[in-house]
Amino acid sequence: MGDKIEFPFNNEMYLKQAAACIEKNDYEQARQYVEKAYETDKSYQINHFFTFILFTLERYEQALEVANEFKDLYLENEQHILMYTMLLIKNHQFLEAEVIIQNHRTEAFLFLDQEWENLERELSLERELVNFEIEMKRKATKNKLSQISNYSLIEQTKIIEDARLLTLDDLQEVAVQVFNNPFVAGHIQRGFLEVLIEMGDENYYTFSWFNQMKKICPNRLSLFNQLPIVQEMDDILEDKLQKNPSLFEVIKAEIINDLLLLYPFVEETITDRDYWIDLYIAQFDDSNQNPYKLTPSNPEQEELTQWMQQLNQIAQRN
Repeated sequence: MGDKIEFPFNNEMYLKQAAACIEKNDYEQARQYVEKAYETDKSYQINHFFTFILFTLERYEQALEVANEFKDLYLENEQHILMYTMLLIKNHQFLEAEVIIQNHRTEAFLFLDQEWENLERELSLERELVNFEIEMKRKATKNKLSQISNYSLIEQTKIIEDARLLTLDDLQEVAVQVFNNPFVAGHIQRGFLEVLIEMGDENYYTFSWFNQMKKICPNRLSLFNQLPIVQEMDDILEDKLQKNPSLFEVIKAEIINDLLLLYPFVEETITDRDYWIDLYIAQFDDSNQNPYKLTPSNPEQEELTQWMQQLNQIAQRN
């Protein structure tokens, strides 16, 4: 048999087929038919039908996205607004749902009063469930942070992201274990440090940095992307590569990687920005027209050359 012939503009056929599927409780097939109809007829009627099917399938995020295309009309319809408010609740948009519920509970829609009461109860239950899940995730994240070296690098990265759920007190309790654990990768420790910076932590910690133990206070540090030197390096590099712009992105990526390794002591380490950029250009520019003089002319540049050599060794090991 040949392929089934589709009639993309025969929406009446699609809607009848969808209704027939619903009678058989085949909502997934009904969704496919209504979705085809909605591609060519984005009317409110089909939108509501589509939203209803997605709601029944518990595809709440997509259902709310579709309903929002006619949000004003949903809010004007006493029956449809009930489903819209439930979608807000299921998508954890609790404040907006609460406002709608309270506005309608104060109005005299007595024949739907029970429905609004049910919605209010659902809102309360869903809030409690979300709060419970967040609390359980917080406890699990705190426990994982205290044993972070037991996890893979990918898992450690996820744990650091989840650490933003914790209170500052919780973070401070595990900070020493994260910073002083020799089996926690440097970029993971730096990621955790940025979480403490965002939280305005005023505690002091011992931080391992290139075989040195340094004292740091997160509240006195800046996030990496907010360091002035990051933009300064970008500007200097762009200026120096005006005649060879093809190298810009390659060298920029290398510089950023190295600055991340030097964080949070980037500004103190890179004391001669121009010379530092020249070192990179010398490594990546194979032309014979490289104008930069790379022989260190003072102890400061000598130290930067040594730093570059050390960073290159790290890159080779990785």
